[in-house]
Amino acid sequence: MGNQLGQRAVVIGGGMGGLFAAAAVAEHFDEVVVLDRDDEPAGAASRKGVPQGNHFHVLLPGGMDAMCEWFPGFADDLVAAGSIPMRTGRDFYIYTPEGRSYSMYAHRPEPMDGPVMYVQTRPLLEDRVRNRVRGLDNVDIRHRTLVERPLVDGDRVVGVATADAEITADLVIDASGRNSRTARWLESLGFEPAPEEHIGCDVQYVSVIVEPENWDLFDGVVYFVGASREGEYGRRMGAVVKLEGGRWLMNVGSRHGDDTPRDWEGMLAFGETLLTPVWSEHARTATPVEPVFTYRLPRATRRRYDRLERFPDGLIPIGDSVCYFNPTFGQGMSTAAGQCRGLRELLAARAADGRGLDGLPVEYFPAANEWVRGAWVVAAMGDLQYPECTGEVPADELADLGRMGELMAESVERPELGELVADIITLRKPLSAVNTVQPA
Repeated sequence: MGNQLGQRAVVIGGGMGGLFAAAAVAEHFDEVVVLDRDDEPAGAASRKGVPQGNHFHVLLPGGMDAMCEWFPGFADDLVAAGSIPMRTGRDFYIYTPEGRSYSMYAHRPEPMDGPVMYVQTRPLLEDRVRNRVRGLDNVDIRHRTLVERPLVDGDRVVGVATADAEITADLVIDASGRNSRTARWLESLGFEPAPEEHIGCDVQYVSVIVEPENWDLFDGVVYFVGASREGEYGRRMGAVVKLEGGRWLMNVGSRHGDDTPRDWEGMLAFGETLLTPVWSEHARTATPVEPVFTYRLPRATRRRYDRLERFPDGLIPIGDSVCYFNPTFGQGMSTAAGQCRGLRELLAARAADGRGLDGLPVEYFPAANEWVRGAWVVAAMGDLQYPECTGEVPADELADLGRMGELMAESVERPELGELVADIITLRKPLSAVNTVQPA
């Protein structure tokens, strides 16, 4: 069979996680069928199944590395479609109580050269990924197809049933999002549910695309206005993002009961209460060209499939089906890409040694967790700085978290350690990479 591990893989969900999964496993199956409940988008258009689809999205360097590995030249595709290259450490900055900083994680008043990321609307990014995945000869993307239940043979999932058909598969990948099919199916299949961890981030924000009088009114590509953490408006934040087509995305947000507005006039008034007047000054030069969209996430959730001893063969959850974060940190898509990279490596190893697919989930979950836990810890530490936030960093992560803090401190004298920390934060490397550093 060569690299082939089975006749068919089915992917539930045609969003970014599902598209990543299809790309990652395609070389190991004769056919990959992606089942998506939404209508087929007309080009770079929003989908109702993507609740954050009208807000700011960026594929972190780890996610971009995966896409360029699977699809050489993908970054060039994005730029040709209108994506804006952004040099981190220079083209992105945040206003904090300490002043303007070129890092979200430590106060850096001076710019520095970090990795390049690409900024665009979510529909443009998803369209470019979908176009590449659709170009794979053995991938079939089927829209308006809702998965109703699994097909089961003993302790193995052997396919899915839709309203119209039963589709058999050697592997089913659940990329259905935070309302995960896997989480709902396990008990009915006779398996224990995964333990869950929660962070009560309670974040909400509102975004609108505007046409500015001068697209280059501010330097760089993206800036955030951070929360002051003091007074009546201490939880409030804002952002301005340069987009394709000479537009900006303007955003304001808050947390823990401080409700965000629902229209442009409300956004303007809200902006006057931010840490710095820069957001309001820029807003006064802009005209909304699309509707205002709101979003709220009461809590982030991590399902610890890596702690289960039993799990049905033939089924793999990925992406938001495993973990979803406070989206402010921009980790979701790249974490899903990391999980898919882990799955691809595992499938390649199994194809090489002839082990097949038996026992795949239990072996896969610890590898996938390596791409989740660093992002979870980084986001949790940011969220837990607010006293109203509930939850805690798991005890089994504290040692590596402490080591990362040590590396950040040591990076003043050893710049290469700063690069390693940046690679972990941007999901180029898993959190366990902190243990590869030798003492000076």
